[in-house]
Amino acid sequence: LLNLKFKKYSPISKFPTVNRELNFLIDTKIDFSSIQKLIMKILLSNDDGYDAPGLKILYETLKNFAELFVVAPEINNSGAGCSITTNKPMHVTEHSNGFLSVTGTPADCVYLGIHELAPWHPDLVISGINLGANMGEDLLYSGTVGAALEARGLAYPSIAISAAAFHQPGSLAYMEPNYKISANVVLDLLQNYNLQKIDSSLVLNINTPNVVLLDDLTYKVTSVGSWGSRNPPQVQKAENGQLTYWTSHRDVYSKNGQNTDINALEENMVSISPISPNFTVDKVKDKTFSLDKK
Repeated sequence: LLNLKFKKYSPISKFPTVNRELNFLIDTKIDFSSIQKLIMKILLSNDDGYDAPGLKILYETLKNFAELFVVAPEINNSGAGCSITTNKPMHVTEHSNGFLSVTGTPADCVYLGIHELAPWHPDLVISGINLGANMGEDLLYSGTVGAALEARGLAYPSIAISAAAFHQPGSLAYMEPNYKISANVVLDLLQNYNLQKIDSSLVLNINTPNVVLLDDLTYKVTSVGSWGSRNPPQVQKAENGQLTYWTSHRDVYSKNGQNTDINALEENMVSISPISPNFTVDKVKDKTFSLDKK
């Protein structure tokens, strides 16, 4: 694996008869069905909603490389994690740009996209581009990661892609993310690295810093770091005395090791964390955990 050790390759050398723009079809007799089989099919989703700018930029960046199909939430579902809709029916709306929206969670979108909505089985599922990095304990809450994990659960390779923002590590000087960098990182990985070793047993959780030039970026395979304890909620009191509560983002966190996702973003590197929802702790695996009566 990239340290993962992805192998670099040229898409043209891998598929020598296929020009991505397909202009050669004018002068060459080629079976269109054969061409269709060679073009990667990607299901796109996110948690920010079908009209989010990150999703639109990802689509525009990849549309000449792969056949795309978009199924995303009707409204913003940030923080939805891996949740699914069980207490009400879901409805699907097709929009003028061809994107489908679902009155459900990010995981619902991938579930319906694979089972019912997409015209084909995808070669890859990509969730994003998220507004803000998803690192450390955020993976427990992230709808972006939840959508990718749903694809993994259905045995499809998947990527979650997020762009640092809000003065997070990798974006200390900026509130708004650089979606174009994130989209170009995904395109670069798909075009120039051999991802065939990335199977459906894991998700590639990718976070990109808020930088200007793609050429200067270093890709680093990382482990999941830690933000530490969550902040207490923000409490607001209305004129009538009613209290309201808001979840607040961490503004202080402890130092992370060099191989973590958080440290990679601090160093303005692209973090690529292979993750999997294996909840079994090592003490159970090595049989050092026991329950003893008092």
